[in-house]
Amino acid sequence: MEIIKWKAIVLKKMGFIEPMTVHQICRQHNGVQAQVRSYADVGFLTRMSTEDFSGSWSLDLVRQWSIRGTLHAYLKEDIPLYLYEGRNYLKPNLSLPTHDGKISAKEKGYYGDLILEALASGHKSRDELKEICRKAGLSKEKEASLFDSWGGIIASLISEGKIYQEYERQYFGLLKSYEPWDKEKAELEIARRYFSGFGPVSLADARYYFKENKRTIENWMKKLDLKTVEVEGITRYYAGELEEGDTDIPPIIFIAGFDALLLAFEKKENPFFDPKYIRDIYTLTGIVKPVIMLNGELVATWRKEKNKVYVRPFKNLRKKEISLIECEGIKRFQEISKVLFEK
Repeated sequence: MEIIKWKAIVLKKMGFIEPMTVHQICRQHNGVQAQVRSYADVGFLTRMSTEDFSGSWSLDLVRQWSIRGTLHAYLKEDIPLYLYEGRNYLKPNLSLPTHDGKISAKEKGYYGDLILEALASGHKSRDELKEICRKAGLSKEKEASLFDSWGGIIASLISEGKIYQEYERQYFGLLKSYEPWDKEKAELEIARRYFSGFGPVSLADARYYFKENKRTIENWMKKLDLKTVEVEGITRYYAGELEEGDTDIPPIIFIAGFDALLLAFEKKENPFFDPKYIRDIYTLTGIVKPVIMLNGELVATWRKEKNKVYVRPFKNLRKKEISLIECEGIKRFQEISKVLFEK
């Protein structure tokens, strides 16, 4: 298979050629990485129809830990899948002291019960929960520890399947009837979604996506009974069927930061860009920047500020190509009035 054909297949599966619903995106792509909320919104925007995105599309979504121990937006019904028994991220820790040792397990449990009692009357914001704990005697110093974004009480309650975080308002609510999936069954389902939703992918791609060792990945692949295809000398694996009809790649695609297109493939071998531009996209501090694809190849990064989009090309662009990017930027983001190019 030629690489251009592979690109068309993958881009179609990812929702960049034909729109997907939010349920399809979540079920086929293991959700959308969402530690940067604005990037996640763009991740959904670029895959959904204008009509769907203008509606109440996020009501069924949560924003919490998932694959690789990172925040993802995914369906509330899939919480037991991603917070499965025996996972190696966000392990149940409500019975442990805070990570900095400032709050004992007993005191942490006390405030955990207080929060659960408060949420019994309805969803509440982080600030509202802080105020409830303050009134119960929580000091300012201990508040920073108890409500630490990564190791605090909220993460602990989520890790136990007691509460969840809404995606839209980022309020918290009680999670009822949490029955986590079995480890083997969950890992295979998550892997199946990866090989089906992003494949054909290489073994190196899968190791990069899951941050897992080769033996574990190969074990999943064997159990899933994957199919293979040679793409310009590289063996790639997939689940399900491939649509191999003629598909035109859109001339311009705006892609979110931390998008699956940048995380599902080994970054040093990602066919969508020349590896010499890797530091233009992946920073040394762990940020994965929003990018622009031109005729199937990444050529620039971008950012949105108020009503303007700023584009920084890392390849030389012709006037016609610049014009295409300007038109697509204004069309894609309705609030945008101007697209500006930086050096």
